[in-house]
Amino acid sequence: MAEEEEVIILEEDETPSAETPEEEPTPSAKKPDKKLWLILGLTLLLLIVAVTVLVLLLTRKPAEKTAQINPSKLAREIKSAQKSPTPTPSQIEQMIKKANLLYQRGNKKEALDLFEQIATFSAAVSYYNLGVAQMMQENYQAALESFKKAIRKGENRAVSALNAAVCALHLKKLALFHYYLDMAEASLPDIYGSPLYGYLYALIHYYKGNYFETLSAVYHADAHYYRKEIDRLGAVAYTVFLRPQKAIGLLERKATPTDYLILGQLYARTGDYNMAERYLQMAIEKSDVPIKSRKSLALVELKNFKPQKSADLLKKLQTDFKNRGKDLYPIQTRLAKAVYDIEAAQRRYNAESLVTPPDAFKLLFEFAPFKVFNAMQTIRYIQKGNAAIYVDQTPDATHYLSRGSTLSNVDLLISKAIKAAIDHRLRQANAILQKALKIYPNHAILHYDLALTYARLGDYEKANRHFLRSYHLDTSDYEAATFALMCETIRGKPIPQVEKFVHDDLAQITEPNVRQQFERALFFFYQGNYAGASKWLQTRHKKRPLYLTLNLLIAANMGMWDRAKEYADTLRGRLPRNVLANILYLQITQRGEPIKKFSGAAQRYLKTHPLDLDEVYYGGTFTRENYIALRFITGTLYPFKLQTQKRLIGSPKDPVGIIETLALSDIYLKAYEEAYVLLNKLVDHYDMQDSRTLFLTAVAAIGAGHHANAAALLELAKLTDPNNLESRYALGLLYLEQGNVDAAVIQFSKIPDGTFRSKFFDFDIVGYRKRRD
Repeated sequence: MAEEEEVIILEEDETPSAETPEEEPTPSAKKPDKKLWLILGLTLLLLIVAVTVLVLLLTRKPAEKTAQINPSKLAREIKSAQKSPTPTPSQIEQMIKKANLLYQRGNKKEALDLFEQIATFSAAVSYYNLGVAQMMQENYQAALESFKKAIRKGENRAVSALNAAVCALHLKKLALFHYYLDMAEASLPDIYGSPLYGYLYALIHYYKGNYFETLSAVYHADAHYYRKEIDRLGAVAYTVFLRPQKAIGLLERKATPTDYLILGQLYARTGDYNMAERYLQMAIEKSDVPIKSRKSLALVELKNFKPQKSADLLKKLQTDFKNRGKDLYPIQTRLAKAVYDIEAAQRRYNAESLVTPPDAFKLLFEFAPFKVFNAMQTIRYIQKGNAAIYVDQTPDATHYLSRGSTLSNVDLLISKAIKAAIDHRLRQANAILQKALKIYPNHAILHYDLALTYARLGDYEKANRHFLRSYHLDTSDYEAATFALMCETIRGKPIPQVEKFVHDDLAQITEPNVRQQFERALFFFYQGNYAGASKWLQTRHKKRPLYLTLNLLIAANMGMWDRAKEYADTLRGRLPRNVLANILYLQITQRGEPIKKFSGAAQRYLKTHPLDLDEVYYGGTFTRENYIALRFITGTLYPFKLQTQKRLIGSPKDPVGIIETLALSDIYLKAYEEAYVLLNKLVDHYDMQDSRTLFLTAVAAIGAGHHANAAALLELAKLTDPNNLESRYALGLLYLEQGNVDAAVIQFSKIPDGTFRSKFFDFDIVGYRKRRD
């Protein structure tokens, strides 16, 4: 509490009561009150730490007179007056009041110079006023001695004792602090009826940690005296009691620019980041604490998921204040509460999230079919080769037969990959398709199928690359093009050129067949043109899972929930043990129910509807994540974890998906160290170096407290996929935690404002380095 703004100096305008001077007894050692020290340690923190004591008025003056004073002119007059002979006590009293006024109006250097001059006339100054001047100079030892003498002389005893307590606190003399605080309280009856009584009562009890008594003063003090100051103390007390809205109510009664910073921080603490941003902007513009306000606003923008604005503020702090912006409120990166707290996860769980982009795009990938090879093309090549042999064109025959043989080999590999994918061995399918790609790199269907495996594995960067390649090799495959666009949306990196090509090509089809109608509806859905996509709902088609899924998504996004429920029921009927089909049905049929009721219904549903858990253990990451999240909010994740452990022991041949399932379960269950070990095994032993696995390992590392390891893993994840925004956000927080503002700015500046909300990470403010701003 050594900052200038936190010094509490009181002046009493009332005539001091006559007191018999007495010697100060030796203060007895008194054990510091932990609760008191918790509050005394509070400083201007953002969001989670209580607000500190605000700047208190040094002298009560009518507002209309104060407003007309020119501080610079006053400073010149005082400097001129100092050249005169030694002033009288009454003149010194006036000089003190003027110095106080200069201090309040921001002319601190002139005020402190004047206090230094006043101190030279100590013989003509009351000990109380001398103590005030010495406190202004932060000469707390000298001020304490002056207040001791003032107390012995009976000068403003209650106020002198309180200021002596404050000096003792600055000098870290705890026993003395308690002694003078008790003296101030004991002297309160002497000034009963004084305008200062209610304020002093609140202040003493605030320092004692009696916050209920402080609030009592808020509601019982004379409304005409020191109302603003008492309300400020009440705001602190309400903040201690975790009632920021009440604190806001007190401060907003008569808010001044001095209050804007605190109000911004309090609103941030309530989660109202827009109001927090508003007040902090006003504090930057109208108050005298621009550095503190910008520091706070930079963190508020991070909480509000506007990382680019935060990056701009951090850069400006460094530029405008010569790197003093680096001295930020220290933060500690942590996992978001919804990751490990059931109630928080239930509050965040949105039964409609699956049917709205970008999750809706991931859902489409899960139900999209793999494409088979073009058998007729292979046959035609072979037939051409035979014909060439018949007409004795041996070189041509050799070429055609060789080409046909190569195609057949690739088609065989595609067939094996599709079989593995149907059996939910998605990583095995991916490996087969990668092998096939080396044999025949320009096969459109091969690229499409490989892209689909990457999309289901959660690697949207590689999925996008192969969907695009498939489209370039077969420009009539608008499904591949649209899926590529969806991958880019998930990654936050659009491709306007491809979108324009697809839009123009589809517009030229005058009599589309069913397949082309689907591709047009799929493209409209990607664009958010649900009215245009709704024509697909009138199309008669085979009830393929992908077609039904698009029907459901269009109906849901148009608010046609009854139809969406019918499509969900039909989809579940086609795929009765499919995990996502059942989750979709459950979410749509229970839509609008309170989360507790939904959770109970989901728990009963899981007991009565057996699902194919191979999809969870070996299939797509989206299926795995949604199933584990559902288990978590229903309180049934721990039994599933035990089941998964048994499965891991019995399935040594393909353990990767099971290990990831177990690790994800451990993260939700707060077994971070176990999750970290399992995921490290995937990275090191099974060579899972994809961005998603590296990121999940970093999540477990942060949960386990291994922040340095997490930063290294996130750097690797970012290099593997530069558009992994979760990795960038977490990495930026970790750099900010380390005090490396420049590195944090680089990460935050790459994340577009308003397009990203972290599902995994948050941060706390843990204190701040004291520095004179």
